[in-house]
Amino acid sequence: MLWASRKLIAAVTGIATVGAVIVSFLLPEYYKSTATLLPETEKSKLAALGGLSDLAALAGVSVGGEGSLAKLYPTIIKSEAVLRNVIYAEYQTKKFKEPVNLIKFWEIEEETPQRSYEVALESLRDELDVSLDNKTSVVTVSIETTEPQLSADIVNKALEELDGFIRTKRTTSASEQRKWIEERLEQVKNDLEKSENKLKEFREKNRRVGDSPQLLLEQGRLMREVEINSTLYEELKRQFELARVEEIKNIPIVNVMDAARPSQKHESPKRALLGVTAFLFALTGMVIGVIAANRYRWQFWLVTSRLGFSQKSQD
Repeated sequence: MLWASRKLIAAVTGIATVGAVIVSFLLPEYYKSTATLLPETEKSKLAALGGLSDLAALAGVSVGGEGSLAKLYPTIIKSEAVLRNVIYAEYQTKKFKEPVNLIKFWEIEEETPQRSYEVALESLRDELDVSLDNKTSVVTVSIETTEPQLSADIVNKALEELDGFIRTKRTTSASEQRKWIEERLEQVKNDLEKSENKLKEFREKNRRVGDSPQLLLEQGRLMREVEINSTLYEELKRQFELARVEEIKNIPIVNVMDAARPSQKHESPKRALLGVTAFLFALTGMVIGVIAANRYRWQFWLVTSRLGFSQKSQD
């Protein structure tokens, strides 16, 4: 049965395969660019990022271990705080002579600029692929567009904004910490001066302390108070200097292993895969169709034959 219909099967399968290949050549080509980020393992930087604790809690991540900051990258990168500047940044493209932002490149024209921005934000979140390897905490960021250079520029801009966001959070946290330590340092300094003055006055009034157990106890108490305040002052002074260094530190936070670069080969459409898929679907469909057609044809012949036999009997 199939052999008898081989020409029909071959013709339809061939037409479907050629048609799929032709359509694949008419589809726009998309180029993928990918960047790889290594986990941040310096705990001092994590400790300074107090402003991210709430975000970590929402994301179900416990900040405090090695690489835990990298676990926040997928959430932070797709946040509006990062993507807003990525959308409004201007990119040099082949499609337009002048640099344009993503709203103009994607030709998004809604009722209001705010609505156009929301559509662009939603589109960018869908197109931007951010994945995290739970074992190594390595993060990969990628996107596909119709221009290879644009894909690389978008990914690199997103990483730049990610670094800026985290750096701002760290600086803000360090500034708040420095201010608190500074206030506390001033209080401890005053307490230290008061305790030193009390000890000084006590010694000036009591030249012979050794003759009185009560005076010895009082002197010991005053000396311990001076020692405690002195220790607090020294520790706060050290923390204050560290906070000042952290506040003015301006080094990259995001550890980029491989920056995004323009791809020399399009990612999609996969023409060979489309051709093979169309061939298999067409062949399978035709085989099933021929079998079904012959089966229903046989059943139709059988029914009509019986009806014809019954009619003759009545006659």
